[in-house]
Amino acid sequence: MQKFISVTALILGMTVASAAQAGAVRWGEDLRFVAETSIPKADGTGTVSLCHLVDFAKVLFVPVYTTVQGYALSNDGCTGNSFRKVTPEDFAVLQLSSLVPMTLPPIASANLTSLIWGHAWLVVGVLGLLFRAMRAVLGRSRCPRKSGAPDLLAIHSLVAMSQVAIADGRLDDAEVQQIAKILTRLTGKTYTPQQVMDMLSKLNPSPSDIEQVGQDLSDKDRQIVLEAALNIAVADGEIYPNEYAVVSDLAQRMRIGAGPFRSALVRISAHLQTVQAT
Repeated sequence: MQKFISVTALILGMTVASAAQAGAVRWGEDLRFVAETSIPKADGTGTVSLCHLVDFAKVLFVPVYTTVQGYALSNDGCTGNSFRKVTPEDFAVLQLSSLVPMTLPPIASANLTSLIWGHAWLVVGVLGLLFRAMRAVLGRSRCPRKSGAPDLLAIHSLVAMSQVAIADGRLDDAEVQQIAKILTRLTGKTYTPQQVMDMLSKLNPSPSDIEQVGQDLSDKDRQIVLEAALNIAVADGEIYPNEYAVVSDLAQRMRIGAGPFRSALVRISAHLQTVQAT
């Protein structure tokens, strides 16, 4: 009975994650998906997700640091900002009750990949110093940037498309392929599905990142970002309310009016008709 009361208490009373922004810099608390649990939601519509509650700071979507506070429970797959903190004692009860995977460590911690990417600027700085030292020793000139490296437009477009894609659920393989094709068509650079997955893994975009989309881009590039998001929204022949809400919010944040919005829809419709006719 005591275990049941403890678990029930965890389900009730969600806290809201807070974040702040100054220009291209964002910081605060965020959620990172860890695993599904067997804990039912209070409204009986499914189960609660287990997340890492993290402190973070990002500059243009790139993490400056990410520190794991601990475990948390989320009703929306760790994609929103409502959560319930889980203490180590609570987590032990959940594991003993077989409500969370027994393979998870009792103390929340980031894996090596997340740790490295979560301190991206430190890693880049160390690599930069190492590169300069090697160049000084070997007398080589600066290596050119790889032609396949994603540019700012591609990053903004990818963040926008990923948030539209997950508006009705999780990102699947078909949507990743669509994103790769749309990025290639709109930016003029070739992006494979694997490149898209690698970029998503590194960026780990969250719904709150939509606030930064379009910043420091030209009007033309913001229009391309909007078209990228709209392409994903209408990819299956219709646009659902939750997808439209993301796209509409994106257009407002980028100050794209009704006229350009309709023009983008017309271009996308014409493209889809051309594709279907071939």
